Amino acid sequence: MDCTPSQHEAARSEAFGYICRACSRCCQHKVIQVNPYEIARLARRNGQTTAEFRAKCTEDGAGSILLRNESDTCIFLGPEGCSVHPDRPLVCRLYPLGRRVLADGTERWLHIAPHPQSEGEYTKKGTIADFIAKQGAIPYMRAADEYSDWVREAYALIEAEGEAASGTGDGTPKDLLDMDTAITMHCAESGTDEPSDIEDRKRLHLEILYRQLNRLKGGEDDYEKADQR
Repeated sequence: MDCTPSQHEAARSEAFGYICRACSRCCQHKVIQVNPYEIARLARRNGQTTAEFRAKCTEDGAGSILLRNESDTCIFLGPEGCSVHPDRPLVCRLYPLGRRVLADGTERWLHIAPHPQSEGEYTKKGTIADFIAKQGAIPYMRAADEYSDWVREAYALIEAEGEAASGTGDGTPKDLLDMDTAITMHCAESGTDEPSDIEDRKRLHLEILYRQLNRLKGGEDDYEKADQR
């Protein structure tokens, strides 16, 4: 799934601006979903492996939702604000916007109702495109789309093949969704060096994930999808 440039331009041309006053109210009472790319960015910032981060900083160690404290506030909100701001997840970068991508790749932008006491200021200066560029959201959006594509293919395979497609033991999709674990296993088996750049690690991780799907389908152990993105 990939939206054409013209579709992106049309969706992102809406007049929009938002000035954050750092009141931190958007960090409260929110479910912050994360994908393997976002976990890798946050884990590296915290000096953790992705497995350690998933275990300590996500709900039930599942690696899909960030933990919240007893006051229902994101665990990364500190006295001075977001303690992981340079590597904050996509939903935090886009707030107060929400992004939806339809099956055909068409992009839709939603306006999220702010906290009643939010100090943020809405304007009509600039466009959605300007806003997401300023927030450094583009690589996060790309990663979100790439992992969403894989999840859809994985669910389609499970529906078609049944429980046999879910795998068991070491190397199951659950294990492979942990980026550091998957890459370490792959590089040890292939005798290659692990990439250090986070974007290179993401590309390799997606390659590993698609190879797993291909194996479960009974296909050859090759991979071209990542190069076509």
